[in-house]
Amino acid sequence: MTTLQIMIRKLWVRIEEPIWSFIVNAVFWLFRLNKIGPTRAQMGRLKVLPLQEVMARFRWRTDSLKDWTPWVMTIVYNDLQDDCDGAAALARWWFKEHGVASDILCLYSDQAGHAVCVTRDRTRMVTNECVVDLDPATWKQDMMKYFGNQYTVMI
Repeated sequence: MTTLQIMIRKLWVRIEEPIWSFIVNAVFWLFRLNKIGPTRAQMGRLKVLPLQEVMARFRWRTDSLKDWTPWVMTIVYNDLQDDCDGAAALARWWFKEHGVASDILCLYSDQAGHAVCVTRDRTRMVTNECVVDLDPATWKQDMMKYFGNQYTVMI
């Protein structure tokens, strides 16, 4: 990827996509205010489950709008279905609920992009429905190797 492509992706990941995601989530919930209570109750039931079980229930589907990251409440309302951004957000929420710091990292190549959640101690990665153990000393290489080295940039 060129430097310009990387800068454009960073601008999208750090500024534009969070704004777009807020708008999409806010409009989504504006018409479902009466569903917030039951959805939050379901979130409470999910947070007591082991991470592997929560992520095993996740089902990948393509975004119907331009790429956006749903709130966890939106993912739960949609029966744990979303794309990789949703899976990463769900994993990050689960980690936070269990006192584990984590980051969402975006991987890119010229043709594709993918979001994953990685613990800050770099011992675990969540990608869609899979929870993968990493070696903290070689976590970047392990992660890239897991995806067949198809990604060249990490943001």
